[in-house]
Amino acid sequence: MKKTFHFRLPEVDHFRDQVKAFLPKLADSSIQHYKDIGIQLIEEYIDYRPVIFYRLQAQVQQHFRLSVNTTKADYHLLYNMASPEDIIIKQPSQECQAALPSEYHSYVYIPKGKIQVDLSPGQYLLYGVLIDIGLIRPEIYKEKHFLHEFRAAHRRDKKRLFQSALWPIKERTRYQLSYIEVYLFKYRKENEVIAIKVVYDLFDIAIYKNFYLHEKINLDQSLAERAFRMIRDQVEQTFSSCSIQTIADQLQVDMSKLDKIYKAIYDENPKQTWNKLLIQKAKELLLAGHSVKEVSNYCGYEQQQNFSTFFRKQAGVCPSKYK
Repeated sequence: MKKTFHFRLPEVDHFRDQVKAFLPKLADSSIQHYKDIGIQLIEEYIDYRPVIFYRLQAQVQQHFRLSVNTTKADYHLLYNMASPEDIIIKQPSQECQAALPSEYHSYVYIPKGKIQVDLSPGQYLLYGVLIDIGLIRPEIYKEKHFLHEFRAAHRRDKKRLFQSALWPIKERTRYQLSYIEVYLFKYRKENEVIAIKVVYDLFDIAIYKNFYLHEKINLDQSLAERAFRMIRDQVEQTFSSCSIQTIADQLQVDMSKLDKIYKAIYDENPKQTWNKLLIQKAKELLLAGHSVKEVSNYCGYEQQQNFSTFFRKQAGVCPSKYK
């Protein structure tokens, strides 16, 4: 299996004016250096055919949009060991994305095409395991099992990114990566079998964490949490009016299903969450000295009377009296 992603950056033999020190080269790895205005990036990888192990390091001096082309679809176990903020992988053509929180790990299906990442200034260290799709055989995992469901997800739309919940093996990761660095980056033919076994071991650990420690990955919970974050973000925007329908459209789910899933997780519907967060915002603005009219506008109400009615219903007192 050949490396399937290519950075759209100028490649160089070495860095003449290296910004900061990079980690020592891994034994037997193929290594490439990339440099552009504001970024220096090192890619290392070793190919075991069904599995490729890789390590990416970057020094970013200014905000940079990194473009990557993928030549075929693959699954990736991604370990974000260091970054100044979450790494957000975007697929602009499909308006979808996957998030890699710092010091956490994710299982992501990356389709063929163009993806991009907006990088903030700072240091980045990312480990990855690129897995041939055929390796994750559906017959191994029972139907409704999270790996079975995840493997089947891309069939519904092969052009979209898919991401599991956070990969639940944080405390074991440093050990696993050390093992990969020490043993598997020293190429031996017999390591091909070991490389595949390591991938299945990682899956087995995740299964143990999910099912025996009751941390089962819950796609409904992930959807509800995304909806909550979107509601919170909309409420925090000035002059933003309530649009749960827009949120449902962005999540590609109908309103009735979103209401049902959301209520099962949060014990209230999305509109109730919106009202709760909005009344909190309104109270803070009133106490900060803003007039009722200003707060009405800030909260997205064109008519002050409508805002006053909403406030009285939620807080039990009119806004002027609360102020």
